[in-house]
Amino acid sequence: MPVPENVEAAVRGMVDAAGLPVSEEEFDSFVAMYPTLREAADGLYIEDVRYEEPALIFTPVAPTPAAVKE
Repeated sequence: MPVPENVEAAVRGMVDAAGLPVSEEEFDSFVAMYPTLREAADGLYIEDVRYEEPALIFTPVAPTPAAVKE
């Protein structure tokens, strides 16, 4: 999702939807940091690796190497 053209309106919509009481100073801070946070959140999802398995998989029922040697 790209950063919206009207960041203030987007932030106001989210604050109002959440029912958060924020001061003008807090609101201005949210508006200032929203583009950076939006881009960071978008960077978490990479379509090319969507169905790949993670590098490490923990299976709690799998035997440990020490248990296999015994």
